[in-house]
Amino acid sequence: MRKLLCLAITIFLLKQAVAQQFGGNPPSLKWQQINTDTVRVIFPAGMHAEGKRVADIVHHISRYNRAPIGDLQKKVSIVLQNQTLQSNGYVQMGPFRSEFFLTPPPSSNDVGALNWVDQLALHEYRHVLQNSNFRKGLSKVLYYLGGELGQAAATNIAVPDWFWEGDAVVTETALSNQGRGRLPAFFEDYRSLALAGKQYAYMQIRNGSYRNYIPNHYATGYLMTSYGRKQYGQTFWKEVTDDAVRYRRLFYPFSQSLKHRTGRNAAGFFAASLDDYRRQWTLKTDQQADTLTPATRTVTHYKYVYALENGGLIVSRRSFKQIPAFYELDAEGRETRITAPGIGFDDYFSYRNGRLLWTESRYDPRWGWKDYSVVKIYDRQTGKTATLRQQRRCFSPDLSFDGRQIAVVTVSTAQEYALRILDAATGAVTRTLPNPDNWYYTYPKFTEDDRFIISAVRDTTGRMALIRQSLQDGATEMLIPFRTQTIGIPAVNRDTIYFTAAFTDVNNVFAYHNGRVEQVTDRPNGVQHMALSGQRLVFSEFTADGYKLLRTDAAGTTFDPGKDHHSAWLQPDFGEENILDKLPAREYTISKYPKAHRIFNFHSWLPRIDDPEYGLYLYGENVLGTLQSNIGYYYNTNERSSGLGASLLYGAWYPYLRLGGDYRMQRYLGVSDTVQVIWNELDWYGGLSLPLNFTSGKYYRYLTLSGNFHQLARYRAANSKYRFTDDNIQYVDAGLSFSNQRIRAGQNIFSHFAQSLLLRYYKTVNHVPAEQWLGRLDLYLPGLFANHNLVLQGAWQQRDTLQRYAFSDNFVYARGYEKPFYEHIWKLGANYHLPVAYPDWGFANILFFMRLRCNMFYDHSVTWHFRRKQHYTYASAGGELFFDTKIGNVLPFTFGMRYSQLLNDDPYDPSRKGRFEVIVPLQQLFNY
Repeated sequence: MRKLLCLAITIFLLKQAVAQQFGGNPPSLKWQQINTDTVRVIFPAGMHAEGKRVADIVHHISRYNRAPIGDLQKKVSIVLQNQTLQSNGYVQMGPFRSEFFLTPPPSSNDVGALNWVDQLALHEYRHVLQNSNFRKGLSKVLYYLGGELGQAAATNIAVPDWFWEGDAVVTETALSNQGRGRLPAFFEDYRSLALAGKQYAYMQIRNGSYRNYIPNHYATGYLMTSYGRKQYGQTFWKEVTDDAVRYRRLFYPFSQSLKHRTGRNAAGFFAASLDDYRRQWTLKTDQQADTLTPATRTVTHYKYVYALENGGLIVSRRSFKQIPAFYELDAEGRETRITAPGIGFDDYFSYRNGRLLWTESRYDPRWGWKDYSVVKIYDRQTGKTATLRQQRRCFSPDLSFDGRQIAVVTVSTAQEYALRILDAATGAVTRTLPNPDNWYYTYPKFTEDDRFIISAVRDTTGRMALIRQSLQDGATEMLIPFRTQTIGIPAVNRDTIYFTAAFTDVNNVFAYHNGRVEQVTDRPNGVQHMALSGQRLVFSEFTADGYKLLRTDAAGTTFDPGKDHHSAWLQPDFGEENILDKLPAREYTISKYPKAHRIFNFHSWLPRIDDPEYGLYLYGENVLGTLQSNIGYYYNTNERSSGLGASLLYGAWYPYLRLGGDYRMQRYLGVSDTVQVIWNELDWYGGLSLPLNFTSGKYYRYLTLSGNFHQLARYRAANSKYRFTDDNIQYVDAGLSFSNQRIRAGQNIFSHFAQSLLLRYYKTVNHVPAEQWLGRLDLYLPGLFANHNLVLQGAWQQRDTLQRYAFSDNFVYARGYEKPFYEHIWKLGANYHLPVAYPDWGFANILFFMRLRCNMFYDHSVTWHFRRKQHYTYASAGGELFFDTKIGNVLPFTFGMRYSQLLNDDPYDPSRKGRFEVIVPLQQLFNY
């Protein structure tokens, strides 16, 4: 019995940005910089105001606000990306840099109303200071041994993910007039668990679940880090993390430091912090409400809701099992699916007079940082979906009551915000409303006479207001004056405007009528959206099982939004003050940023594991992400040979340019029992590849075309009696890969409909004849139940019979057999994947089992043995059991086992009828 068993190497390469794009900007984009001793801010030409603001905030924090995390500060490069509609930011090691995606998020509930550049600078620069101060002790040793990614591995093992983000959220809250620590919606996750009487163990909270709703590490981190600062002082976490990254206590260094300083380990500290907040929360309400959505075993979200005249509702619904879709709920609660939206930057939709509107993402085929959105309109009467073809940077469409106009919020690459009115039939812009103060509009709504737009707006200081703006002359009337509390989505009903707002300890529904404000709901947890159905209000409220729909009376009570109604837990005092209103405007020199600056920028040593080859490589990448380089040493256990390799990948042009070389020493080939060839080999190569992104609708689509030329020379080793006839080989390889994958829900193992195609061709171009074709197609289909998949596979490979040179073999053979001898081979395979259990169990904070799944398979392969002039069949059937886990509460890792029953004789071992294998793909650990 052969076991493919490898020992797991627990190296964590965390904090890498999922959204990072290599070669994502066109070469026409011109870059400028502000370069100081503290920071290098790199930004597109014309974005100097944003660049200066980031530099001002970074310099102030670096000088006055480092104490809570440590006194060390290392210069960082911050790149401002203005071409994408993504709203995000990150700091990474390897290379050490940060990127800010400058488009603000459409919703104010999630991250607040702060000026988006300010919030990114506060939050992300805290991560810079964390990384700067964590290069100590054993983590510093790992830095010298492995570079920046060596430090990242050490510090992310030592310091839990919740601390990184919780500490950054505390910082944005402490140094501003808002921040997520002052947003009621930020606490909805844990409030919902408290209301449901659910209290998950610390390890469950750390790892998440496929089965239950678990708050993320941002919310967990804020609860714990804010509690620590309030109970133990401003520098408490500086001391804890200093212990942890130095590994003063080798095992569980962070938890052991907590235990040493507070008497509680990490799990106990989590319980104490959660109890502290629960004691401050009011979790009861006297308001009666009927639940409209059924109880489900699967977490299900009914997030947005609109009322129909017949008493029914139009809702958005998604669950852990099903992708987002729009449904009609009739008066008896029966659900009818209408249609499903595609991939978008925002999940919001609107409805009026039989038409549903939303936006979907569109992407530049080549440049990953350039994207757009289009407005989609579904007409229930015709059952057809129309697309306004003009690609815009827009969000939150709303249809006028006469059906002729659409209001959208637009964001330019210069960060100019506008409210535009489109022709509903053509998509042409008919007017742009004046916006002299560059307010950021959120969720605009037409009034019933189509003369005004109602919208919540954000100003540049982090405040929100509710306004009414005329479509005729653009005049603006302030309905709710500017305040720091966030305002959500409005709904217009005759002369009354309903809206959600964070005026109280949870987001509730309020109503504006003739200058008077009333509070309509008084809920124990946050309300996301609402609609008036007759004389009653239907609203979505967050629960431990997702957003649920409830109904209550629409009558309200007088409310004064000018007063502060927040409890003390929403007004934290961390011993620091709002810095955003008092930053001195420094003078900076703005210069051109040279794209070749530190072009190689080597940053880390990293293992590469691709059995049977094991290597160690030095990696480099420049700050703009246009050149990746590596050089390293590797060893092949099958051949007992070693080698040196180096490569460059340049991504600033439309096609990628690849150059490289490999020198392999003491390669070994056993021709027969008495003839062995030992040689050295030098392979120079260069080529082009073109990665294209055609993602749209509900499908992720990617196409890559590639071509390379190889110049290969083979030299007989000194200890070899024999040599190859052909010492000099020149060949080309061309490839095509295509994938088309429908979006999937969280529990789905694979997409319910996807295809993956790979074509590869190799051919020599000098006097040595050699050739090889490879083709593979995988088809993913739905199974009998929502989380089941049927996966069909087909593959073909053909190569020449002269055997003057053998190309790389990437064919996936029938499971259980040794590699056969052939001129051509084809294979058909069928797989049926299904989940077995969701254990949600782990031990010692080392390994957590999230899901067990199995696969039943059948492989049928036929080869042509050109010497014997005979076909051979290799068929096998069996099963695989996979364990989807997390290592160290963070690192996703899948391993499993396989048993293959051989239905034909294996020529290399005819007596074998079955094979058991243990599957441990180590490279997962280094790809994270």
